[in-house]
Amino acid sequence: MTIGGIIWSYSLGAATVTAEIYVNDTMDMLFEMQERFDVEHVHYNTNNDTLIVWVYNYGEVDIMIDVYPTINSELFETVTNNKIEAGETKKILFVFTSPLVSQDQVILKLYSRRQNIAYYTYYIQ
Repeated sequence: MTIGGIIWSYSLGAATVTAEIYVNDTMDMLFEMQERFDVEHVHYNTNNDTLIVWVYNYGEVDIMIDVYPTINSELFETVTNNKIEAGETKKILFVFTSPLVSQDQVILKLYSRRQNIAYYTYYIQ
């Protein structure tokens, strides 16, 4: 009887843990599918050598993104931990120490903490 009680207790605990892991993984996947964001607009301000990037979260959940800009195939300083609430547009600034010139290519890679990615290519005017 004691051995049966131990086995029953163990299997109940294992089933509970397995169910909790399944529910958590399912919720993570659901949030990942509800996450949607895009670069709405990019502008380079020649007066202060600042690249302004507007990111719009049109998904149903808040997001945390990191932005990796590459200028003419060279990675520039990354901007991380940008929280954008659902339905919100956020402005992200990049300040350059030397000016960008006409036809410089800026490739933006935006990564969310849920592993969704958006790309945007901008050419300096």
